[in-house]
Amino acid sequence: MTSSFKSPSGIPSKSVAYENFQGLDVSRDRTSLDTGKEQHLSVCQDAFCDWRGQITRDPGCNYLQGTHPVNAINFYSKSKVVYAERDGAGINLVSEDGHTKTGAFPSKSNITSSVFNRRVHFFSQDEPPLYYDGTNYSFNGSPALDKLRPSFSASVSRRLCVAGINGRETTVAISRVDNDEIFPDDEPIDSVSVLRAGNIDISNQLGTSETISGLAKFEQSRLAIFTTDRTLIFLIDTDIGLWALDDKASINVGCVSHSTIASAGSDLLFCSRSGVHSLRRSAENGITIEGESLSSKIDTLYRSLVQSVVSLEDISATYDQDMGQYHIFFPQKGGVLTKRLTMTIFPGMDAKWSTGTFLNARCGAALGGRLVFGSSGGIYDIKKIEEEAEVHPDMVVKTPVLWHGSFTDTKSIHAVLIQATGNGTAVLEVTDDMEQVIHSDTFEISDSGDDNNYPDVPLSRQYERKFAGRYRGAQYKLTVSGKGICRIIGFGVILRKS
Repeated sequence: MTSSFKSPSGIPSKSVAYENFQGLDVSRDRTSLDTGKEQHLSVCQDAFCDWRGQITRDPGCNYLQGTHPVNAINFYSKSKVVYAERDGAGINLVSEDGHTKTGAFPSKSNITSSVFNRRVHFFSQDEPPLYYDGTNYSFNGSPALDKLRPSFSASVSRRLCVAGINGRETTVAISRVDNDEIFPDDEPIDSVSVLRAGNIDISNQLGTSETISGLAKFEQSRLAIFTTDRTLIFLIDTDIGLWALDDKASINVGCVSHSTIASAGSDLLFCSRSGVHSLRRSAENGITIEGESLSSKIDTLYRSLVQSVVSLEDISATYDQDMGQYHIFFPQKGGVLTKRLTMTIFPGMDAKWSTGTFLNARCGAALGGRLVFGSSGGIYDIKKIEEEAEVHPDMVVKTPVLWHGSFTDTKSIHAVLIQATGNGTAVLEVTDDMEQVIHSDTFEISDSGDDNNYPDVPLSRQYERKFAGRYRGAQYKLTVSGKGICRIIGFGVILRKS
């Protein structure tokens, strides 16, 4: 990037470049993060750092439907969603096709959902489970399941597994093969069929009073059972009698909320009390979890958000395969505001973190290239970056304190060069290391016209903002509003030589 900088004519100067941005890092003091290349940020809100290290504004969205807070959302076909919304009287189930079941659950219920046998199943502890088949909402026909009234479920090897059962907190109840209305207590006592329903009780495996906090399919033939402190892996077989604990998988990290578990390729992402983890297969030692959480660079921020929710079960997440992004939603006390963490991760690269408040999104679902967010006021289609959208977020990014090579010397600034592409109104604010504003400016980022167009930077333009100032260190904040794509590729500071 520095090769495209143009120094002011006749003025002895030097340039310092900042590029290849790595997302948020709050693990160190704001004064200790000036690295130049592979530069981290102290604020990255409603934007993310992509695989190239470019800061990209989050995509916009189109309103889809609904006016009430959304608590859970899932796909019942490749292009249609069904969701749970909370109004004053209770929780309603609503499909994108307009099918509604009013008062499906009490208003304070925590709702989870999963897909099995072409049905979207909805669960809430101590309430009769419901399913949606694309047309109708129905109660499950299993007397045993109605008695259990579990909190969550997972589909594994043609069976529906349920847990989070009041009074049986260490039990997983497993349906008959291909039949989500036959559970263990529905089976004849003398049944010997390998396809029969069954139970797993993890209390003997743990030797403690830990309770199940989540379930998920792992690979094709394994069931992951989470408590808040550890994870157990069960080997699955067509014959229910051959299901067994994988004693080679010793994982002392647990999950705070079933709704945070998301498949990311062959991995399982989930949230623990201390961070975000990935469950994956290791050639060296079988199944393992990354030794260090994927969220170590935002550890203090993550922990504060976990503590900010009314109940850990309120935390949910979804994984967008197309963008390589894991979105975590933290509904705040009061029921309206929600904070979001987004992890952008690509094979062979470190996780890059950002935050978001756009839409006050409370939950999400992704399938077949479509991403949908549930908000405090209905559901929205999140568009692709290159697609037109009705509403766009404002992007806010802020560097740490930049020292330009010296912690002690006073620098004389001549100009800032911002290398960007796309469109938007940009507001630049510069504060010194004592947090005093020393410069502010507003300008347009535009791909139209010939201003500041350098032929050696074919996909970007450079915007020079001159200002005279002196400082030891400075933070640069950029807020971009408007519509469409906007990327910050890098920026440089031109200093006058003493």
